[in-house]
Amino acid sequence: MVTASRDKGTGQKKKSLGQTLAGLAIGVVLWPVFLPYLFIHEPVIDLKNTLVILTAIVVSAVLALIIHEFGHAIAGAVSGMKFMNMSIGPLVVIRSGEKNRIIFQKPALGYLGRAMLRFPAEITAEQMENVLKRYVAGGPAANIIAATISVALVYTILPSGVLLTFAIVNLLLGAANLIPSDSKGMMTDGKHLSMLAGKTPGKELVLISYRLMQEDTEGTDWSPETVRTAEELVRRNPDHPLTPALYASLSPYYISKNPLLSEELGREIAFRERPLKIDPLQDMADIAMIHTLHAAGLLSSEPEIRTKLSRIGETEKVTRLFRDAYSAILDRQADKLNDYLDELEHVLGEWHSLYLEGIYEKERVLVLRNALRDCETQCNR
Repeated sequence: MVTASRDKGTGQKKKSLGQTLAGLAIGVVLWPVFLPYLFIHEPVIDLKNTLVILTAIVVSAVLALIIHEFGHAIAGAVSGMKFMNMSIGPLVVIRSGEKNRIIFQKPALGYLGRAMLRFPAEITAEQMENVLKRYVAGGPAANIIAATISVALVYTILPSGVLLTFAIVNLLLGAANLIPSDSKGMMTDGKHLSMLAGKTPGKELVLISYRLMQEDTEGTDWSPETVRTAEELVRRNPDHPLTPALYASLSPYYISKNPLLSEELGREIAFRERPLKIDPLQDMADIAMIHTLHAAGLLSSEPEIRTKLSRIGETEKVTRLFRDAYSAILDRQADKLNDYLDELEHVLGEWHSLYLEGIYEKERVLVLRNALRDCETQCNR
């Protein structure tokens, strides 16, 4: 245990050092971009110009985010992927059936922007890997291209501090996203590219996740071969940051057939020690295991079940509400359970930025409705 702890600490130090050096490199690149402008034009630094630049930074950040997500979407579509949804802050564009819909919803897992595309037809793992590299790189590339064009205009025909600010913000967003890092369930494009290139572990986990989404985005109609591959990867990579999300995606396949298989598969993934205080992917794995235990009739007999439920955090609202609903079942609090289930149905709505149509989650709500009736019967005795 001591050795593992030291290795983990060493890895975190190397990771922090790498990110620091990458940040310094970005800073070194930025100096030649804006420093010549200061010498050529000698801008006046007063209150008015300061407010203009601050406003330009805010507007540029929004525009850079839009450019970034459209870069992903265009790169994926050109490579043969199919558009699913795109979010810019609370604004979400959904492709449902043959129509596009616009809704407003809080971003999932803290993402300020997100473009989701999938593969519409069967392709080989090698083809999928190549397309995903272009799709992931499309976002940072779009920012860097926008920054390059803006800088060229600033130093040729359109000198403007506002345009230069726009260029710098785009360059920062694009370059920062290329740094391989992850935090609280969010991974940069650079981390995904690093995994796809085989520089860091996780390529097979990324590919199988897209394979599951390709075969059935809303349910569990996956081929037995794909399921076996996903199960094997869960067993082989219990400590990888992506494995909890893969287990959470895979568990519904078993829960309707044999929940004990899901329970056995999740033992190394769910309820494990949390190195991070906020870990929404681990929360998803824990809730998937709770669903499994409830379906198998093992929830109340699970050792330290209330302690395990209490570890699930507040970051993602659906997992938090399921946590509270199961706690109410254990405590036989019918009124509270009813409130949590009502809120769950409201949060899931017609579409959710993380669970999409939420077919499985809505099925679990119906199951807990039945548990609510049992709870009311027992409480009235």
